[in-house]
Amino acid sequence: MRDTPATETDDDDTDRSRIDSARRNVLRALGAGTAVAATSGVASAGVGGGGRLFSADDDTADAEIDPQFGFAAASGDVEPPVEPDHEIRVLIQPREGAPIPEFFFDPVGLFVEPGDTVKWNFVTGHHSVTAYHPGFGYQQRVPDGVPPYSSPLMPQGGYWLYTFQQEGVYDYHCAPHEIFGHVGRIVCGSAKGFQPIPDLCAAPPSEGGEGEGGADGEGGDGENGENGEGGGGEPELRLPAFTGYTVLRDDSLTPECIVEKGAQPWTKIDPENKRLFLRVEGFPPCGEE
Repeated sequence: MRDTPATETDDDDTDRSRIDSARRNVLRALGAGTAVAATSGVASAGVGGGGRLFSADDDTADAEIDPQFGFAAASGDVEPPVEPDHEIRVLIQPREGAPIPEFFFDPVGLFVEPGDTVKWNFVTGHHSVTAYHPGFGYQQRVPDGVPPYSSPLMPQGGYWLYTFQQEGVYDYHCAPHEIFGHVGRIVCGSAKGFQPIPDLCAAPPSEGGEGEGGADGEGGDGENGENGEGGGGEPELRLPAFTGYTVLRDDSLTPECIVEKGAQPWTKIDPENKRLFLRVEGFPPCGEE
């Protein structure tokens, strides 16, 4: 396995201690299934073809990493079909002053070469790795021609593999926990074709006209009009939402910074960009009153 630059997280024992505490908090705060209900159904993306969810008894010798479904294993005991080039841990930890913990990928930003395979290790469970893709109802934040890739909801101790073939920037999220900041960015080869996430505070939408977006990253009455009535009735594609939006706009996750550093740990994200937005009227953060 190719070395990935070291991150600034604590060791596994400390992670497990934080995870146990955070899990208790999130169950109390959210209740079973609440986080999934907060999404638009992306978390239900299934697996098929080469992306079967394997048990330890399955033969993986002929398995492939599917370009849409990747390769999912319910246990770390399952031999991967290829040796990964990089690894990302999927974690939670207590959030100071809030019952809802931090959900994060570490490293949250990663540089890879075309053809590299990334392995997500699910130190905690009930998470996914899901592209920001029109096929899932999001504005496109992957290179042109890339399919709407996603892992299933993964159990604790499992892993998911995906091979990045096409040059460009790939923004992704955990479908149940995107609004809490559970997002990541991978730069493959270069930042070719990258479009920065619009600044929702830069130009508020004018009444009756076209606008960049509202509190949840949705547009106004422009091409993709309100309630999907514009653009021939097509459903509106949305931007990353709430804390997912602020994390992906963090200076440490600019493609240039990721290319330079190789990997960006979660600790590099500005704490201000990790804060929760639990009331719609508090988002986007356009300055203090």
